[in-house]
Amino acid sequence: MLGSVGTITGSQMTVRLSGDGHDEQTSRIGSMVKSRCMHRDVIGSISAVQVDGDRQPVLVVDLVGEIYENGAGPRFTRGVSHHPVPGAPVLAATEEDLAVIFTRSSDANIRLGALYDNPLQPSHVQVDDLLSKHFAVLGASGSGKSCTAALILSKILEQHPNAHMLLLDPHNEYPSAFGPLADVINVDNFKLPFWVLDSEEAVRVLVRGGTPTERESQALILRDCIARARRHFAGGDGAAASITVDTPVPYRLSDLVRFLNEAMGKLDRPETTMPYLRLRSRLESLRSDKRFAFMFAEGFDVPDALPEIVGRLLRLPVDGKPLAILDLSGMPSEVTDVVVSVCGRIIFDFAVWSQRDAMPPVLLVCEEAHRYVPADEAVGFAATARTITRIAKEGRKYGLALALVTQRPSELSPEALSQCGTIFALRLTNELDQDFVARTVPDAARGMLTALPSLPTQQAIISGEGVPIPMRIRMDDLPHGRRPRSEAAEFSKAWRAGGGDGEQRDDGVRRWRLQARQP
Repeated sequence: MLGSVGTITGSQMTVRLSGDGHDEQTSRIGSMVKSRCMHRDVIGSISAVQVDGDRQPVLVVDLVGEIYENGAGPRFTRGVSHHPVPGAPVLAATEEDLAVIFTRSSDANIRLGALYDNPLQPSHVQVDDLLSKHFAVLGASGSGKSCTAALILSKILEQHPNAHMLLLDPHNEYPSAFGPLADVINVDNFKLPFWVLDSEEAVRVLVRGGTPTERESQALILRDCIARARRHFAGGDGAAASITVDTPVPYRLSDLVRFLNEAMGKLDRPETTMPYLRLRSRLESLRSDKRFAFMFAEGFDVPDALPEIVGRLLRLPVDGKPLAILDLSGMPSEVTDVVVSVCGRIIFDFAVWSQRDAMPPVLLVCEEAHRYVPADEAVGFAATARTITRIAKEGRKYGLALALVTQRPSELSPEALSQCGTIFALRLTNELDQDFVARTVPDAARGMLTALPSLPTQQAIISGEGVPIPMRIRMDDLPHGRRPRSEAAEFSKAWRAGGGDGEQRDDGVRRWRLQARQP
């Protein structure tokens, strides 16, 4: 016997340790204990070790669930229906108990690692609960955050080769982690014609300079001209009358310029032409800038490419590549948030308007999520945050799952994070981040969160819908060739080797000028 029950509250109990019934392994933080009550074992996790007024050790135990017999063998359920009484014996959970707690009968389980203090006890995540209720991976730089995200996705893809996933990759980290399973989309092989943008996104790209009043004037002009260009391209039939500025109907950039010029030609005062001149100048500048060729190049602004864009982003059909990686690293910073907004909006709108029984579920993974769904609404592009937050709130109705990956959870929108049913918390050294995570996890996991600042790399605390109980695990190793390219530079090794010569310098300058990135 480990000890006996002391005090009981709704979610916790204290355990007075017996003289010789415990050791370091059974009474350490995170270890599982049990106490018999009403023909069932009440299960708890040790969250703290204290000393009472008599200088005797006392365990603080978070109550997490119960094991009971249901005719087909022992079964574990969350929650406690009957609490043990003070003085009831408390024992350490056995290996058989742990197997019942941490192993689910469903076939849709993936193994991510093992309990950090028991390598023989594997830890599994239930895929349907993980995805249908969204999840988040939170961890400081160097904690194994990117590898954890890659491990989760890789394990899911092993079981589900016909999955549909889109990963937003700001730093070109993930292509090496998935090899032939991924379709890597970048500015060199992807066309996102300007007409796909809605009015708010188009304003973000084209409206620049001037006072707020002048920018608002440009926005009104641009919206009117885009609506005219869409209707003109659709023709003179009755359907054109129902087309709005945001209807995803193609139009020619040349028509947009023509309508700008026509509207400007009707003005009788030169000073009123400035908004039109600014818009036309900005549009012409972007059309001639090689960096924006994926959005403004001539030759693809007329064909209706929307089906191809949707198919590539959502992997419809899969064609042996269930994961699309959108490499944002080569895109101009001025339009990166717009591209994310467009992709999120396309996914959501397509899911909304598709037949429910025909639309396959889709997972959207946002790396560096705090950039796109910031806590401060004044930071970033409001349309992007609104789109991803909408997926977080309503996506599950339409088969859309969301994964948020970030190293700064305190800078992430609480509204979006609160929709994530499963949290993977790796090492977090910033107090604001720690406090933020503590407010988002259930009470039963908060005792474990005291370890967040000191978690070793590759360890995580997992809580929420995807796991039977909150648990601290060591993630399985990823093969060296299947890890994201997120390692920090090895300064001493590189400097001792004496690398960096004139040839490398000239090649870097050449790539810079040609916008040719390393594959």
